[in-house]
Amino acid sequence: MGTGGESVEIRSASKSYGAVRALDNVTLNVAPREFVSLLGPSGSGKTTLLGLLGGFIQPSSGSIHFGDRDVTLEPPHKRDIGIVFQNYALFPHMNVSENVAFPLRARRLPKASWSEKVRTALAMVGLAGYEERGVAQLSGGQRQRVALARAIIFEPRLILMDEPLSALDKQLRESMQIELRELHKRIGATIIYVTHDQREALTMSDRVAVLKGGRIVQIDRPERLHDHPADSFVASFIGEASLLPVRRIDYRQRGAGTRHPAQRPDRPERRRADPGGT
Repeated sequence: MGTGGESVEIRSASKSYGAVRALDNVTLNVAPREFVSLLGPSGSGKTTLLGLLGGFIQPSSGSIHFGDRDVTLEPPHKRDIGIVFQNYALFPHMNVSENVAFPLRARRLPKASWSEKVRTALAMVGLAGYEERGVAQLSGGQRQRVALARAIIFEPRLILMDEPLSALDKQLRESMQIELRELHKRIGATIIYVTHDQREALTMSDRVAVLKGGRIVQIDRPERLHDHPADSFVASFIGEASLLPVRRIDYRQRGAGTRHPAQRPDRPERRRADPGGT
């Protein structure tokens, strides 16, 4: 299963609601098969950005491109993307097989292929043999796996995930993080993942985009975000940090061995621990 990932490009996208600017001139490039997390506090614009990618929200300005295709004005059902919602969005009147097969039905694909595709998708998320189970019979983790199977069954090149693990308990959430990462390697799709959980983003992602006030403050590999934050906000948000005001002094050589200090403006430096508190 899997046909390779889709490249994604957001060009100078903004979104305003009256006087409120939810997104402010955001530019983002995601390579095929990359796993990128959008990380930020509540109100930072990450869910709005995912809504733009999914076609649920239209930008006030800017454009969205999947590969060579401008999808800015395309509705969600024409973008051919997989989506995993925070609340799973499973149909309670359908069993597991019917839920997973729903994208095939919506796309009017030949019904003869549905059973095999459902079995393959469920096996990939560890739910082989669950086809006839009702949604009410499933645990939270099992429901999340069904939602994942539904998102990958039609082999999309791009999958959007909106805080899909936030409702799970800590142990199950950490287990699912590992499973999601392994699933990404197997299917080869591009994944853009929204979370407010720093550990989750740093554990799972190839790169992490940190948002604040509708803007991307920094995007980089997890280890570089941790070791080389762009500013005090990123430093404090990514890990535990104690910010200390310091003054940097340079000495310039003048005359025969005489040095004169040249002061530079104060700026915060940091002493910090990693997200695990070590």
